[in-house]
Amino acid sequence: MLTAAAMLAGCAKNDVVDSEINKEGNLIGFSTYKNISRGNPVDDNTEFLTEDNAFGVTAFIKTAAGETPNTSPYMGTTSEGIKIVSDGTKWTYAQPSDQAYWPVNSETLDFYAYYPYGNAAITAKTFTTTGLTLNYTVPDEEANQVDLMYAVAKDQTKPTDKNSVTMPFKHALTQVHFAIGTSATNLYVDVAANGIQIHNLKNAGTLTTVTGLETDIWTGLTGSATYTVTSEAVNEAGYKVENNAQTFTAIGTANQALMLLPQSLAIVTEADGNNLETGNYLTINCKIYQKLADNTKIYLYGSASEYALVTVGISGEWKKNQKITYNLNIGATAGVLDPIEFETSVETWSPVEGDTIEVK
Repeated sequence: MLTAAAMLAGCAKNDVVDSEINKEGNLIGFSTYKNISRGNPVDDNTEFLTEDNAFGVTAFIKTAAGETPNTSPYMGTTSEGIKIVSDGTKWTYAQPSDQAYWPVNSETLDFYAYYPYGNAAITAKTFTTTGLTLNYTVPDEEANQVDLMYAVAKDQTKPTDKNSVTMPFKHALTQVHFAIGTSATNLYVDVAANGIQIHNLKNAGTLTTVTGLETDIWTGLTGSATYTVTSEAVNEAGYKVENNAQTFTAIGTANQALMLLPQSLAIVTEADGNNLETGNYLTINCKIYQKLADNTKIYLYGSASEYALVTVGISGEWKKNQKITYNLNIGATAGVLDPIEFETSVETWSPVEGDTIEVK
């Protein structure tokens, strides 16, 4: 039997040849945290298990909980994790040669993982004994954006009733949706297909996953990007009340979320010495009109044949693991450039994470 010191000197699971360790009953398996909720494309743990979904994981070994891990990975490498892929019902090793086994001399393992594996937007991955660091650039198109997640599981030993280690994946991005309505019963708005854009967003940064670092995981945010909300045209969105509360018409679907970097948004006004477009703002390609009793439309903005572009500033504090819906409320005012008020509702993906963000 290898001693703990000998195992640590061996560094990696491929160096461990002890027959007790390599028994099938000691094969390290993986399960994922059951409380993963709404994401794009990950709705819940069952959807996360969709066939061919894959995450990368690296682990470091130490003689006991609280001790300093060996700097050479026990499984995976310092630049890439072992690929763990779903067969539709469970997580398995993509390559049999990557199979790792639980140590048998009371050693513990620290696991660090990210999802999705092999995505081109995820670069410069570095696994160390203190965590995982990676760079991420948000793709231009909503369809190419992913639900970037990470997991940390420290001081793990083989469970008494199974082989699997549970990886508690957390959402690293902010999920953004929009809905629209009006503040008067005879006021309506049409929005063109793909008619909403959000401007001047940071689109690249570095994520660091360290145990206990639950809020400020992003650093070095850069860029000034524009993103388009993927949606069909919205027609005759108006004033609606359900259960004594105003409701709004969704723009796009639940699966058409923008998945963006957590960041602070700010409105820049003329009082700041700059125009609105130097800060964060929305453009909305729309028609705003009143409808008379005989259904005649009186256009306040745009026309029967053409949409018009409304520009409005947007501010707020986006946090990871939050689902934010901006309700665009069109007011019955004479001013064409001031018809939009903001109301927001925030729905956290995880039932245990995230605060409500009020974006004025």
